[in-house]
Amino acid sequence: MKRIVNAVDRAISGAETAFIVGFTAAALLLGVTQVVLRYGFNTGLTWAEAVFVIFTVAGMMFAGSRGVRDDKHVRVDVVPHLFPPPVTRVFEYGSLFISLALTGYFAYCGARYVVFLHMIDSVSPATGMSDWVFYSLVPVTMGLFAIRYVIRILRTAGGEDTSRHVVLSELNVEDRR
Repeated sequence: MKRIVNAVDRAISGAETAFIVGFTAAALLLGVTQVVLRYGFNTGLTWAEAVFVIFTVAGMMFAGSRGVRDDKHVRVDVVPHLFPPPVTRVFEYGSLFISLALTGYFAYCGARYVVFLHMIDSVSPATGMSDWVFYSLVPVTMGLFAIRYVIRILRTAGGEDTSRHVVLSELNVEDRR
């Protein structure tokens, strides 16, 4: 089971890296092109602003999934530091399961919305493309978040420490500097 989890993790990590780099580079290239066209030639691409935002958001959503993997996502971790490790473990499991449920719900609702947009054939006035293409980002990335939480739950259940936070009582004097 551990080999399968690690293989899935590596595959997702490779795809995330490609998407993060690809979307970020595309946004940077498009943004620079738009600035040069606007300020250098007093013209521009009418669709560039909308696509720039989409590329930037897409890159950051895939980076968010990576943040879940590396335990670098935003959270409040003051409370667990006040309790002994067994209680902290309960908080960790609770956090992982609640996050899994929430991201799974977002993926489900996002998929339903994409189906609705496809059904009504909604088109973006800014880009001229079907809206469902852009909104597919939500169920895809939230699905990745959910998979990341499942992996973290399996690893935590298998005895691995998937969190990066350290209980304050476990810090030694050298770490406090």
